Amino acid sequence: MRKNKLAWILMTAVLCLLLYSIVVMRSDNRVSVIVGGTDGAFIQSDGLTYADPNAVTETPEPTVDIWPDIDITQTQYTMVRDGSPLSVAWAPDCEKVSGTNNQLFDVNALPYLEKMLEDCRAAGFTIYVTAAYRSYSYQNNLFNSKASQIAAGMGLTGKDSYLDPKYQEAAEEAKKIVMFPGTSEHQLGLAVDLMDKNYSYLVYENMDQEMFAWLDAHCAEYGFIKRYPTRKLLLTGWDEPWHYRYVGKEAATFIMEHGLCYEEFYAHYDPSFTYG
Repeated sequence: MRKNKLAWILMTAVLCLLLYSIVVMRSDNRVSVIVGGTDGAFIQSDGLTYADPNAVTETPEPTVDIWPDIDITQTQYTMVRDGSPLSVAWAPDCEKVSGTNNQLFDVNALPYLEKMLEDCRAAGFTIYVTAAYRSYSYQNNLFNSKASQIAAGMGLTGKDSYLDPKYQEAAEEAKKIVMFPGTSEHQLGLAVDLMDKNYSYLVYENMDQEMFAWLDAHCAEYGFIKRYPTRKLLLTGWDEPWHYRYVGKEAATFIMEHGLCYEEFYAHYDPSFTYG
């Protein structure tokens, strides 16, 4: 009996000591805890919970899709490039751009182009449309002229020079300079080359950089994008920072705000799209 009483006293003392330790620790409201890492790390925390880390409290919300909800099959989104050419018969409904020497542009997008030009001039810049719609035959003439020029430099002359196997080499070189017929966005009627004057040599650094800065900052407000920026050459295949393309305000705003080229944008909507 006496032994049981002694054991009970000792147990009570231990419990009291444990309770006292807990009270002392909680008085600072902080505890030492081991967290993560191969070596472990001690931190002082007053906000720890001991919930099951594998417990699922609720179903997570799906990732928000920030891409515009558009129909990529609409004409304004048409991808035109090598591998995705327009047919010989493609001829959009175009009208003359005001103040130009018979430069034509898609009739539905024309008001947006003319408003952008008007506002650019109001901002103090001199801006010209140096190229707009081009027919398939016009592009074909441009390409053949360049191929013939290169061929002549290789010593191929005469009306039958195109029959020479070396002429194909000249044609391949021409493709690096002038877009092959059917692969130019100008035939789509939704692309323009914009400059501060006519240039014999297209050297971007010699053009009005402040004007292009204004265009790049505001073109999306009118539905246009900078189509072939220098920094996207490896994706687009072309370095034409004066070339602007109409795709509509929603798509243009997204593209310009996120620093995309059109290929990057288009690839999101067409799983079969490949670069190059």
